[in-house]
Amino acid sequence: MAKRFLLVTEEWAGSGHKMAAIALEEALLERKEVEWVKVVGGLETASPALRELSCFFYRNMLRYGQSIWQHMYEQERLWGTTLKKPVGKWLSKRLEHGLLKAGNPDVVIATHAYCLTALAEAKRKRKHPFHLVSIPTDYHVNRFWVHPLIDTYIVGHESVANRLVQQYGVKESQIHVFGIPIRKAFAQTAARRNRIEERKQLGLNPDQFTVLISGGEGGYGQMDVVVDELLGCEEPLQIIVVTGNNHALRQQLEHQLSRTSSPHTIQVKGYEERMWKWIAAADVYVTKPGGISCAEALAVSTPLIVYQPLPGQERHNTTFLLQHGAGTLADHPRQISDLIQHSRDKQKWTSTVQRMEAIRRPFSTQQTVEYLLGL
Repeated sequence: MAKRFLLVTEEWAGSGHKMAAIALEEALLERKEVEWVKVVGGLETASPALRELSCFFYRNMLRYGQSIWQHMYEQERLWGTTLKKPVGKWLSKRLEHGLLKAGNPDVVIATHAYCLTALAEAKRKRKHPFHLVSIPTDYHVNRFWVHPLIDTYIVGHESVANRLVQQYGVKESQIHVFGIPIRKAFAQTAARRNRIEERKQLGLNPDQFTVLISGGEGGYGQMDVVVDELLGCEEPLQIIVVTGNNHALRQQLEHQLSRTSSPHTIQVKGYEERMWKWIAAADVYVTKPGGISCAEALAVSTPLIVYQPLPGQERHNTTFLLQHGAGTLADHPRQISDLIQHSRDKQKWTSTVQRMEAIRRPFSTQQTVEYLLGL
């Protein structure tokens, strides 16, 4: 029997959660066993006012109070209780009437934790409960992702599975280590394993050491400072800067570079749909360590330089990468040039790539879809 899938996410807390949901949506829509798929913003559906408040609070805390945010993130017992009791119960009613009743899904998948408890509460009250799936989109998990009524957890690495079992008492049989969902094109690119050919297709110099810089869809992370630092490197680089939807940053960089004489080849891009090609073409990827960015780089085995990770998930993702030798950390712009020089050592670069290949999961979305269709 054809199945109905609902993917619940949030886009205000970083684009990665929504990108994971879209990757699954695209893959599910290709299958004839699927009757209906829909991606929705949980708070946007249940309470637009609470969404705006949460977005305002989140962005301003990261901008002006990062140390406070880190402390709050670590108080997971307090916040988990809040989401599981008053907020969760209130949101569950709004999700049921505004979404679940009409969609009547067989499977509900959450790629953000905010509405998970609300979905669990809604499931508990239904005559015919749906199968509830939790998909953390980072290489770390906290209490927000866990609830007794969640049926399945799909995680990015064995360390996340171990934490669910040891810290939160989740049964091993409920957990599947398929990887963080990424778009199918990353798997196809990973299978080709041809960095030189990717550069040729993008019109780049195939023989020049290539550095990709990105701050995610919003172009965050003092990219102008990073570029300025790389301009001081002695050996010529091919530098690609992707500013996402940050149009002001793109204009600023283009103006800055138009007045600079440099031995480096530099291109500034806006939003790039085919990020898999740019990441696969690079020798090194300088970025913020969101879970999706890390999973994408791992998929195509492009060594990461993590720049100034934000409190919370990004710092945990950084720890994961460093523990597995899949990336390096730059807390200050001055460190980036040294790390680039380190990466130009072929033996060291190859060693990093091999360590990335040991933990990458380029076929995460395909494996997840096969599992979901078998429910």
